Amino acid sequence: MMPDPHRLLTGLRLAGSLVLLVSTLSCAASGKDAPRRGAEAARGESEWILAAEDALRVGNCRDASENYLGAARVSDDAGVAARATQLALGCEQLATARAAAARWRELVPYSGEAALAASVVALKRYDLAAARQELAAWRDSGSAGSQDPLRFAELLQEETSATAVHQVFSEVLVGEDPTAAVRLAQARLAMGAQNMTAAITAAQQARKLDAGLVEAASIELRARSVLGEHDAAIAGARALGEALDGDNAFLVADLLSAADRDTEAREELERLAAGPRTRLGAEHRLIGFAIEEGQYDAAETRLAALLDDRSATALTYYYVAQLAERRDDLLRAARTYQLLFDTPIALQARGAMARLMLRNGNREAAMRVLDEYLEQKPETAVEVGAMRAQLLARHEDVDAALVVLDALLDRYPDHPDLMYQRATVLEGGNRSREAIAQLEKLHGLRPDDPQVSNALGFTMADHGRRLPRAEQLVRSALAVSPDSPAIQDSMGWVLFRQGRVKESLPVLERAWFNSRDAEIAAHFGEALWKSGEEGRARYIWQQALNSAPEDKRLRETVARLTGEAPPAAR
Repeated sequence: MMPDPHRLLTGLRLAGSLVLLVSTLSCAASGKDAPRRGAEAARGESEWILAAEDALRVGNCRDASENYLGAARVSDDAGVAARATQLALGCEQLATARAAAARWRELVPYSGEAALAASVVALKRYDLAAARQELAAWRDSGSAGSQDPLRFAELLQEETSATAVHQVFSEVLVGEDPTAAVRLAQARLAMGAQNMTAAITAAQQARKLDAGLVEAASIELRARSVLGEHDAAIAGARALGEALDGDNAFLVADLLSAADRDTEAREELERLAAGPRTRLGAEHRLIGFAIEEGQYDAAETRLAALLDDRSATALTYYYVAQLAERRDDLLRAARTYQLLFDTPIALQARGAMARLMLRNGNREAAMRVLDEYLEQKPETAVEVGAMRAQLLARHEDVDAALVVLDALLDRYPDHPDLMYQRATVLEGGNRSREAIAQLEKLHGLRPDDPQVSNALGFTMADHGRRLPRAEQLVRSALAVSPDSPAIQDSMGWVLFRQGRVKESLPVLERAWFNSRDAEIAAHFGEALWKSGEEGRARYIWQQALNSAPEDKRLRETVARLTGEAPPAAR
């Protein structure tokens, strides 16, 4: 399957290594297209810098980055090149950032800070060879010694794909005599990269060095659960007993749920709900269970109790809004989403509010909800623009969505998120040839990115085009992230499209049980239907419809194969 568009790139946050000049980043994304000023007119260093500052004042981040790069090219001051790199990274101008970082490295070839900046640029571009080289230079500069490996790995992962960071971290920074913290960081990254075998190996090595690392044990058990070793994982979690705390306090319940032992999972959550430290997390999980199973009264009762005793968080209110939507109480849902506009999940809430407004035909108000957020946080232009385009496309206005994305691509050339989003919009608008062409272009820029390879391979297979190449692309992605449900689903769907239905079933089944995703349910159910297991196909579809009753792909699949209107959620 093509995963939902997601934001791969964020503003630079490597604490103490590169400092973003926040005062310059108000341009990182003005919600309006500012006029571009010609960079060609500037000549000397001061003229380039003046032109950059002029561009910043009018909100033109692209020209600001390009002009600062011009200054770096004519200046022998490494500080100018550093600022050019920082600005281009903050503005998400990746090609410019690459050139600026190269100039910085040229001026101070032994600087660990410059090497680290170049490695971050390479990771963002998914250029693994360059990332390895630059990160090795940073390591050899002596700068790595003072870094907490766990925090450093976390910060790198925030900047780019976990798959890229996992590969480079393991190859460059683990070394011959790693500490327990380094192995734990490696295990975390392997989980993020959806490579469970690697996660288990790293977690076991961490525990050999420090037997008291409960997080390492938790990672190993979660990974084993994903691999289908449910009984062993659950037994291991129970053996940890009182050592489980924080997020790991819910380990047993999570593993029981993953094993489809829902009654036991609920019993464990009820036990945790009785404890003051774990009550809120347990209640949220129980509410989620109830909503998915259509037990709306039970969910309402639990939510009311949290609201009454003032235990509610932003997530609690988000559940209130979701429940109101399920009950078709759109006014209550909208009012509740509005309460979340100043919380950490403000953009998610605003997106949901805009979706409701579009559903009611109020497009102008829907776009205004997103514009208000962009005015508050101009640095989120790419994320907000992608959300705007996706909402428009889902409401059958593909042309308007493409206008939004094309305007953003003019400001952020070859931005991977925007190119990917453009492909999904084209695909959703039944313009598959253009979608494949867009993904081919993105794949040319990021040939080692498993998400891009997977998206291209899946889209080709979904339309029955060049199936051998589609299989090669998906297998290359699977080699990097063997336990990704999205990539497993693509692999199963490629096999199904090739007529290898029997081979596709176990692959699709694993993808379904590790994701409970509606589109994967559509594919798995269709393969079951084709193999004669119609009753089981209906059961899988109903499970998915309970959680995602409006999913278009799922409903179309059920209607096409059964000739019946899809059953409503229970």
